[in-house]
Amino acid sequence: MFESENGDFDIQKTHLNNKGEIVISSGETNLGIIGKTDVKAKIFEKNTLTCDMFGNVYYRSFPYKMVTHARVFNLKAKFNINDKIGLYLVGIFSFIKFKFSYSSMASWKKIKNEVINLPTDSKGNLAFDFMESCIAELEAERVRELEAYLRATGLSNYTLTKKEKEILNTLDSSYGGGGKEG
Repeated sequence: MFESENGDFDIQKTHLNNKGEIVISSGETNLGIIGKTDVKAKIFEKNTLTCDMFGNVYYRSFPYKMVTHARVFNLKAKFNINDKIGLYLVGIFSFIKFKFSYSSMASWKKIKNEVINLPTDSKGNLAFDFMESCIAELEAERVRELEAYLRATGLSNYTLTKKEKEILNTLDSSYGGGGKEG
């Protein structure tokens, strides 16, 4: 159900210049994002997953490059995925990180035959609508919890300053978003 590829150039810290595409490495810090670079290297498609040597699997909604020295690889589904399906798949793959460590690193060769159970409809087709609605329901639940927290702490009517909006827009665009106003 998936194919895998690796990077083609060993991107180093000295190549990070806050220009170009986001660079992915191993680790949980910033979901493996270490910065941006315009150095010439393979660019991976958005709406794919990455898996690192520790078994951390993340959905990537943006094009990206990968380092080669940290044993991180791309997982491209043989079906179209969007943000919600990508997040659902991350949940499905969460068991991978419990199987691997620095002394027994994850690799495509080691995980390609792992069995994952995905929901299907009555005809045996992948149930994409179910995956999307499951994530939408979880997101709605988190928003309700956040709204309740903001009401309880007296922050529900807080208005962002111009500076705070600029910071959020910078962060959003740094991680592949469009830099939304709001």
